[in-house]
Amino acid sequence: MGEDGTALRNGRPVLGTLLDPTGDTQARELSFALAREGNRPVRLLSPGRTPDAQGSSTAAQADGPPVQFACTENAVRTGRSPAAVVAEEAAEASAAVVTVERPASESPGPGLRRETTDRIVANSPTDTVVANGCGELDDLASILVPVAGGPHTELTVRVARALAERENAWVELFTVVPADADADRRSAAAGHLAEARQYLGEFEEFDTWLYEADDPASAIAEQSAYYDAIVMGAPTKGRLKRVVFGSTPDSVDECVDIPVITATSK
Repeated sequence: MGEDGTALRNGRPVLGTLLDPTGDTQARELSFALAREGNRPVRLLSPGRTPDAQGSSTAAQADGPPVQFACTENAVRTGRSPAAVVAEEAAEASAAVVTVERPASESPGPGLRRETTDRIVANSPTDTVVANGCGELDDLASILVPVAGGPHTELTVRVARALAERENAWVELFTVVPADADADRRSAAAGHLAEARQYLGEFEEFDTWLYEADDPASAIAEQSAYYDAIVMGAPTKGRLKRVVFGSTPDSVDECVDIPVITATSK
């Protein structure tokens, strides 16, 4: 504890990756929200050039986490990829989580060529949280959190809770079952909601919704009209299967016009 009785923020940092140091407001907001939730410092890194210290200071609230700026050689000058720079910094700083905002130049979904954001996620030695760069993450009133019992559920709910606590937003835990689902499948879906609920801890501003629909991606996209952001687990399919068959997170990201945040647990 500090002399004023407040908890010291000296744990593993949140590494905010700024692919566009003059913008990337979603990456900054995510970093500050996760840092506050976990009582951690924020470390901002731009693989290409020095972060905008003034802009970062503006984004941080007076009572928010301390912000550090990682100094690194320009990735182009050293011949290292941004993904390699981020992975090295995350390992050296023992980062708890890496946040990144997908640039407008990158399309959602895997594509035929792996983009910088996908490489950062694949190479990261720790958890990653990716924002799609659509809209803003401040002034959120409600957050839709689709869950299906996958390996990223805990991180997904933790991210949603962090944003909700920062913005005083409502969280909707949401899972989809076919209308003709049998009792076992409905029970499993209810179990997914119960598991997600546990990860909210003492957070009380939430509801759960077992929704009937044949296509989860379409159902999530349809309901997105009533929420300010979506937080969901990253695709669990391999890259080739995502290219050929698609995935629910990719499909949602492609067809909604609100912030979509995907969480990947390592």
